[in-house]
Amino acid sequence: MTVFSVLDQAPTRAGTSGAQAIREVELLARHIDPLGFARFWIAEHHAMGGVASTAPEVLIGHIASATSRVRVGSGGMLLPNHRPIHVAEQFLTLEALHPGRIDLGVGRSEGATDEATVRAFMRPDDNDHGSGFERQLDELLAFGGVRALAAEHPLASVHAGPAGVRLPPVFLLGSTPRSAATAARRGLGYGFAAYTNPDAVADALALYRARFTPARPGDRPHAILGLKVIVGQDDEHAEALAMPWHLALVRHRAGVPGPMMSVEDALRHRWSEAERAAEAKVDRRADAVGGPDRAADRIAMLVEATGADEVIVSSNLFDPVDRRGSYTRLAAAVGLQRQPGPDPWAGVLP
Repeated sequence: MTVFSVLDQAPTRAGTSGAQAIREVELLARHIDPLGFARFWIAEHHAMGGVASTAPEVLIGHIASATSRVRVGSGGMLLPNHRPIHVAEQFLTLEALHPGRIDLGVGRSEGATDEATVRAFMRPDDNDHGSGFERQLDELLAFGGVRALAAEHPLASVHAGPAGVRLPPVFLLGSTPRSAATAARRGLGYGFAAYTNPDAVADALALYRARFTPARPGDRPHAILGLKVIVGQDDEHAEALAMPWHLALVRHRAGVPGPMMSVEDALRHRWSEAERAAEAKVDRRADAVGGPDRAADRIAMLVEATGADEVIVSSNLFDPVDRRGSYTRLAAAVGLQRQPGPDPWAGVLP
């Protein structure tokens, strides 16, 4: 049976603040905790009006304390914005506080689209998206005790603390065969954002499996397929729920980023010529939008085509109640088993 997980970006919506979007992350995590999802990952983005998840390392500890079953992690920590030693120590600390429930997903982008924000992170000149990133990744793995650096490396003696803790499972996130090869060489889990590059996903996951080299005894390849999924009460309901997110992505492409409109406002929105032109750049081939049956069939087809071990779902809806409802319907549609025991958050959610 395919494993299902959740990737949250703290989507913002018209009439509310980014701070409110952050607070709603906790409500969503509490909601999906007993539904049978394996992971709840939090993205890292910067200076994007449509999402507010800027500091996953802070949210992870909070969410892990607010839930009891689901694994909590980053989707992902963007290494160009961070020092590898700092990331290693943050996640060793999180693992010490929440043993067996933390994941470390890492990525190679800056999570920002404007040059000024990228420069504000003071990215080192030698840290390009290729060899510079791979040096950072190797340092992170070495400091966390996963793969040692060469003995002659000037940082070979560095070990992150606290001692006595195993670095959580590390996943490389990407959307190209190059990132798949990087994950395979280092024996990492691999997450592919299919909505970013649907044409490459099958070949990338096949390459990842073929070249996988275990980092630690017993390690096996684990491929995660990232999809955008919205499950409505029926197909028409799902398409309506999907419109605010789709329009927000289109407007971002058209150079007018901002929070999502309500469903009603999005459906009656008068599209500009620039928005019509930008819509062609929003690829929906890796989306699953529909009622429970259509969404489940679409996901099953994508899993079969790619051979993914796991699906991680993003569902950015305007209304938090609708968003939680979409995840509830998804869990039922794909046969997830509600976890036994009383719900510790019964009565908390609206």
